[in-house]
Amino acid sequence: MELPKDYEHYSTDDFIADDRFLQWVRFPDAESDACWRQWIAAHPHKKEQTDEARAFIEGLHFKETLPTAAAVEAALARNLAMIAGLEQEPAAPVKVRRLRKAGRWAAAAVVLGFLAMAGRQLWQQQSRMVQYTGLADGVRRVWLPDSSEVILNANAEISFRDNWQQADRREVWLKGEAFFDIRPAAAGAHLARAFVVHSANMEIDVLGTSFNVKEGQAFTNITLNTGKIKIRFSDLPETPLYLSPGDFVQYSAKKNKIVRKRVNADLYAVWKEEGRQLEHVTLKEMAAYIEDIYGYHVKISSRELAQAQLSGGLRVKDEKLLLETLSFALNITIEKKADTLFIQPKK
Repeated sequence: MELPKDYEHYSTDDFIADDRFLQWVRFPDAESDACWRQWIAAHPHKKEQTDEARAFIEGLHFKETLPTAAAVEAALARNLAMIAGLEQEPAAPVKVRRLRKAGRWAAAAVVLGFLAMAGRQLWQQQSRMVQYTGLADGVRRVWLPDSSEVILNANAEISFRDNWQQADRREVWLKGEAFFDIRPAAAGAHLARAFVVHSANMEIDVLGTSFNVKEGQAFTNITLNTGKIKIRFSDLPETPLYLSPGDFVQYSAKKNKIVRKRVNADLYAVWKEEGRQLEHVTLKEMAAYIEDIYGYHVKISSRELAQAQLSGGLRVKDEKLLLETLSFALNITIEKKADTLFIQPKK
């Protein structure tokens, strides 16, 4: 069992919310116990945080917040008795039609629905949000309670409720850019609960999948690498989109505009592995990426140049570094005029 390097940056709250740490504290075995004790010994500066987190978890006593079966039956009996009283003693000489058995079951359904809603509200009120923030100058890996992986780009934020395991669906809230690798759902298992990513102007329904979300002020980009997702837009609820691997969607809430096209999906997630090796990426694909991410119009001097291919490590940490990398690797000049980039071979 190998622990991620990210633990060196964890706070007490991070350890409390971490699935591996929770598993060790609540259900230790020989392997996890040896691994964690070895890690803490090698990182003595984190002992205070791990001790505090462990004490907090061991002191937790989980309390059922939903109504008990007895409470449901009692409430149902009271309401049915009230309905029966109304049937038997009408307050005015008005003809009253007796409720049939179906009516009683309808009343029961209303009562149960109310109790379920009240229980959900109690659950939401008693939960708290766990938040992770990306590093200022790099990426950060976060493991959700279901072992799904989220990679946060610089300064991105992701949050979810701490009572994740009791929820009827898995929900996270995102600000900034992140890559998601969602653990596939298993039919009939607890993991079959829906997984939803909330962004500023949309919700993304996920089936075991990997995808990239970049939320910006002007627009939000979604690129699907594997699996399938459904996007629901806040301002366009009647226009959900289903994405397949390689699909790219850009949504502008201000303009109420949706752009959908096919892209090299690996390119749009390359930021999470700086210097990652790419194979046979064309300049045309890179131009589309620059337009989508940085908002430029890109003009390439010839079709032949547009098909020039780039293979090797690509650095996309920032715009300037990316353009310098392309210029050097493809022996091209990139001239910027206003919001347009002009690309041509070096003379």
